[in-house]
Amino acid sequence: MSSKKPVFKDSFKEYFESLIPGELDSFIESCKKPLLESIRVNDLKITSKKLKENLVKQGWEIEDVPFYENALIIKKRTSSLGNTLEHFTGQFYVQEQSSMIPPLVLNPKSTDTVLDCCASPGSKTTQLSNMMKNKGIIVANDMGLGRVIILSSNLERMGCENVIVTNGNGNRFSNFPEMFDKILLDAPCTGYGAIRKDWSIAKMFNPKSYKFLANIQKDLLRNCWTALKPKGEMVYSTCTLTKEENEDNVIEFLERNPDAKIENIKLKGFEKHRGIGLKESIRIWPHRIDMEGFFIAKLVKK
Repeated sequence: MSSKKPVFKDSFKEYFESLIPGELDSFIESCKKPLLESIRVNDLKITSKKLKENLVKQGWEIEDVPFYENALIIKKRTSSLGNTLEHFTGQFYVQEQSSMIPPLVLNPKSTDTVLDCCASPGSKTTQLSNMMKNKGIIVANDMGLGRVIILSSNLERMGCENVIVTNGNGNRFSNFPEMFDKILLDAPCTGYGAIRKDWSIAKMFNPKSYKFLANIQKDLLRNCWTALKPKGEMVYSTCTLTKEENEDNVIEFLERNPDAKIENIKLKGFEKHRGIGLKESIRIWPHRIDMEGFFIAKLVKK
């Protein structure tokens, strides 16, 4: 993170004050604080208990993530997370707690055919593969050759053998109607939930950006829905906090697709962290819970 102080424009303050009246100062202060370091254990290679024991022997201080047994919060470490044997050999993935929620909500089975539409760098793809015990099929897609190379590298490091990597625009999956049992659409977004990782995001606040990206997200929602089987499930998520990219998109999608219904997300510890006017969804504000800002909604095809 840059050592320079983050810049919060007046337009940024006015927008978020309208969403969280009386909480703006707390929200901005939370954006200035670094995130808690967290990792996800890859139980294809090691158990959470064993990895914890090994790291504690090296002088690390660790806490469990309360909502996920395969995740740990790093309170103190003796080396950088990416420069350990455990990381190199794929025993864990460095992943923010909020990022772990969409795969948990999707909850794929080992017999499922799953689409991860916007997959790079692979945090959620490798988690899905982990949850499926390397069985079933995951199609992991992303745009840009560089992004796909990073995705493939992480899949190899984590030992994921049930993943097919594709490179292209996610909208093309409308050409494969009713192919997937479950779909994860972690959509490209403005990233205002990730300011704690990159302060420059706050300075780039611009209504034109989130309105432009909202249209891209709508197209991806529509086209991925075509690829979902009847009775299939799709999780839509972003790491941003604008209403236009989150609740508004989901509400409009439900209005336009009578075969879609939203399912209430039941995840321990998040009962009170609900979307704006969309109580079935989860909205994580960093000043209310010490995590990266995120939005998650689960849609079911009738």
